[in-house]
Amino acid sequence: MTTPASTDDTPSRLAALRTRLDAVDTGIHRLLRERFEIVEEIGAAKGPDESVIRPAREAAVIENRLTLHKGAMPPEMLAHFWRTLISAACQVQRRFAIHTAGAIEVALFLYGPVTVESHDAGADAVAALGTGDVAVVPFDGDWWRPLVASTSQEDNDAAPAHVIGRCGTTAGGTVLILGGSGVSPGTGPEAAVLRAGEPLLVSASAIAADDTVLGRFHPFPIEIPVARTSAS
Repeated sequence: MTTPASTDDTPSRLAALRTRLDAVDTGIHRLLRERFEIVEEIGAAKGPDESVIRPAREAAVIENRLTLHKGAMPPEMLAHFWRTLISAACQVQRRFAIHTAGAIEVALFLYGPVTVESHDAGADAVAALGTGDVAVVPFDGDWWRPLVASTSQEDNDAAPAHVIGRCGTTAGGTVLILGGSGVSPGTGPEAAVLRAGEPLLVSASAIAADDTVLGRFHPFPIEIPVARTSAS
């Protein structure tokens, strides 16, 4: 295949396109500054105990952006951009910590280039949750044990930590997002439950009377890219 020869006007055309791109970038930055000015006002208007993480609202924003998306930008890049933007907006309103065990790539995809506290096991990550914190842990594991322990404490007036999201990964894994007791509960078509001592992911309509509901949520609409081992 031969490469088309450059024409005499190629440099000027490229210069014009780059000028347009610079103008677009300036506009994007201006809108981002305006967005975060609004975010700061929202944070100031909220009460000290009001959650800054609202799972149902966040899920609706991502789903709407993906539904309306057209063009060359890959959907996973668009989702990562908006997730990072949402995370930054929440951090501006009130700082929160992110805990993980074996799912750091998913945590960084969802919350951006931030410090993540890594733990040896999912149960440790969940047990470390502060009131407004989040944990990102693989579904396979003992992540659910601290939730059961907290619900069994008769003197515990606060709602325990709860599942607020589920993600699939390109490596075939399933990862859950949990919020601390002060994070708004999720809603949505799926739920994490404890049934006969085992954690399950079920549709909300399939929750049984004897199930211990560990949280409801909207599943993340795309698989999150993670590293995979190349075949030898």
